[in-house]
Amino acid sequence: MKLFPLKFKGDKKIWFLLLILAIISILSVYSSTYRLTMREGNLLEVISRHVLFLFLGFLFTYFLHNISLKSYRLITPVVLIIMIICLTILFFSQGEGSVAKRWMFSRSFQPSDVTKVVMVVYLAIVLSNDLGGNVKHFFWWVIFPIFLVCALIIRSHTSNAMIIGGTSMLMVFMGASNRKYQIVSVVFVFFIMTFYLFYHKDIGRGETGSNRVKAWITTTFCSETKTETTAEGKEKPKYTGYQQAETAKYAIVSGGLFRIAPGKSVYRKTLSEAHNDYIFAMIVEEYGLTGGIFVISIYLALFYRIIRVVKKCTIPFTALLLSGLLIVIISQTFIHIGVSVGGLPITGQNLPMISTGGTSIIITCGAFGMILAASRIAEEEEKKLRIKAK
Repeated sequence: MKLFPLKFKGDKKIWFLLLILAIISILSVYSSTYRLTMREGNLLEVISRHVLFLFLGFLFTYFLHNISLKSYRLITPVVLIIMIICLTILFFSQGEGSVAKRWMFSRSFQPSDVTKVVMVVYLAIVLSNDLGGNVKHFFWWVIFPIFLVCALIIRSHTSNAMIIGGTSMLMVFMGASNRKYQIVSVVFVFFIMTFYLFYHKDIGRGETGSNRVKAWITTTFCSETKTETTAEGKEKPKYTGYQQAETAKYAIVSGGLFRIAPGKSVYRKTLSEAHNDYIFAMIVEEYGLTGGIFVISIYLALFYRIIRVVKKCTIPFTALLLSGLLIVIISQTFIHIGVSVGGLPITGQNLPMISTGGTSIIITCGAFGMILAASRIAEEEEKKLRIKAK
C-alpha cells in the first residue's frame, strides 16, 4: 500500500468544505492584516506566511488521513508527555506581568493548541479500553492527566483550559463504561469549579478574565447608560467595556445585510487582532450579514458531515475520537463567533481554518486529517459489507 496515493480518500465533501474555508481564510487575512502589516512592514510576507501554513496544514491532513488509526495509539502518549514538558516550561516562564507565557520560539509555537487535540486522542484511547471498574486506575489515567494539563494551561490561557476540561468531561460521560467514573468526574468538577470561583483572581489571568466578564455583563445587560463630561463640558457615553469588543460590534453593524467590499474594511485599522481573534467581524464588515451566514453555514455543513461519519463508526475508539474532535472544533468556532458579535466575553479563541496562526492552523488540519482517516475506514467497511451482501 502506498503512503501517498494519487487520489484523496475519505469523505469528499469534507475535503471540499475545507478547501472553501481555506479560500475564505486567504481572502479574509489579506483584508484584515493592516495592523499586523504595520507592525511587520510587509503585506506580501504576512500573506505568504499564512498561505505557507495553510499548505503545510493540508499536507499534514493528507498525511494523517492515509495512515492507520492504530498509529495514533503508539504516538499519542509520547506527544502528550512532550506537550506536558513544554507546558511546564511555559508555566514557570515569566510573561507579561505575573502571567505565564503562551508561546515558545518567539510566538511561533503554542503548546496549548496542540494539547487540545492530543488530549482528545489520549482520552479516546484510555476510555475505549475497559478499566474494569477500578476507580483508582480511572483517577490516575483519566482524571489526573486532565487536571494536570488544565492546571498548566489555565495560568496563561483560561479559555483553552476550559475547552480542554469541558471536552474531556463530555468524553468521560460518553465513553465511561462504569457509573462510578461519572460520579468521580462530577465530584472532581464540583471541587475544581468551587476552588476556581473562590481563588480565580489569584490564578494567572483570572483577574483579567473576571474583568472581561464584568465588562461584558455591563455592556450587554445593563440598560442604564453612564455618561462622562468631556474637557469641553459636553456629556458623552462613558466607555465601560473593552475597546476591541466595541470596535468589533461597529464593524459588524457597518457591514449591513449584503455587501461586497473585499479589502475595504475601515475598522481593520483600529481593531486589535483583526486577523485572528476578530476575523469573523472583519468578514461581516466586508461581506455583510449574508457573508457571515455563508461562513456559518460552511461550518454547520462540516459539522453535519462529521456527525454522519461518527454514526458510521463501529469501533468505540474511533467514535470517541471523532466526538471529542467535533466538540473541540465546534466550541472554538462558536466561541469565536459569539465573542465577535458581543454574545460572549473576550476569550482570545481564533476561528478554525480561517484565522492566522501557525500552530492553530496545522493542528486543526491534523484534527481534520484524523476525521478523514476515520471516514476513509468507514467507507472501506461499507464496501466490504456491500461485497459480502452480493
